[in-house]
Amino acid sequence: MSAKAVIAVLIAVALSTSSSDAQNYTSVAYAYAKIAFPGAALTIANAINDNNVIVGSFFDTNSSVHGFVYWKGNYEQVDYPGSSETEVLGINDNADIVGVYQIVGPLNFHGFLRHNGQFTSLDVPQAEFGTKVFGINRDMTMVGSFDDSQGFILKRGAFTVFNAPQLPGEGFQTQLNGINNNGWSSGQVFSGGAWRGFWFREQDIDFLQPLGSSDNQVTGMNRRGDIVGCHDATSGFVSFEVEPSKNKQEEKEPLQPQQKLASCASGINYARVVVGNYFQVNQIAAFVGVPQMTLRVHGTADQSSITGPVRLSAMASGLHPVRQIQIWSNYHKIITVKGAFLNTRLPLPKGLNRVVIVAVDSKNKTAKVALRLTVR
Repeated sequence: MSAKAVIAVLIAVALSTSSSDAQNYTSVAYAYAKIAFPGAALTIANAINDNNVIVGSFFDTNSSVHGFVYWKGNYEQVDYPGSSETEVLGINDNADIVGVYQIVGPLNFHGFLRHNGQFTSLDVPQAEFGTKVFGINRDMTMVGSFDDSQGFILKRGAFTVFNAPQLPGEGFQTQLNGINNNGWSSGQVFSGGAWRGFWFREQDIDFLQPLGSSDNQVTGMNRRGDIVGCHDATSGFVSFEVEPSKNKQEEKEPLQPQQKLASCASGINYARVVVGNYFQVNQIAAFVGVPQMTLRVHGTADQSSITGPVRLSAMASGLHPVRQIQIWSNYHKIITVKGAFLNTRLPLPKGLNRVVIVAVDSKNKTAKVALRLTVR
């Protein structure tokens, strides 16, 4: 399937909640297509907006770097006037783009904004050798990093430096990768000997992994509260609705599971279309992944200790008709329901149980949610 064909698919599904001790889970089955600027030696996808416009950068045959905008099969090359290199790193829903350009000289990396076709150079006042603008939302708030060490927020013409929490004595090392239309920013900070992905708004900051985990980063977030990122250059993930409500309390925020993606993801839009890049030997390429089927499960929270039957409901929707929904318990299929809906009370044996809810469409595409439940 071509990028032009899959990029037009929009999938949206909703499932109501009613129980305070239950939780919603989402799984999406993706179809992937390659993105390649015509004639380029290498293409990198950096972001996508809610209108399915993709931005990134490419290396030409002379190894020079240029930015691009891609929409409905058409590529536009972007070069900041007078620059030696340009990268487009972010785009909002109004088609404003941001990024970084390079010129010869001591302060040779500069951020930029292109608004209504006009370029503006952007530099953090404290920057000693460079500013990079990675993200912009529809309110024209921008985020990025300067000197590859500190993050910043640019709002209404004013720069605010942002540094994520670190251990005492550690030097500043924060990068901001994007900002969504609700004002949530994403990024990573180097602390405890590894990169830690996070997302934040105002004083509320959440980390993807505990301190001391292996390298991880959060590269993008949509206005649903879904995040994407990487654990390394080849291990991409998406986690759905980590911030579903702007008013919920920090201590009640559930830990959402991470679903693996084809490779490192760099952006996600409201329709849950993802973009990213393969970084593997002989497979360096940009990709777009479009939802083919979405499974929503409402039930007992993962890793719960319970008594009695487990109440589970599920709904699936997608590009092709949903053929059935299955429930597997401890690697055995125990329930199969025809169609796109399931509602059941599931008896489980005492002890630890691995419960997997699987939706299957008419093309045998699958989406699944796995829960670990302990029955007392």
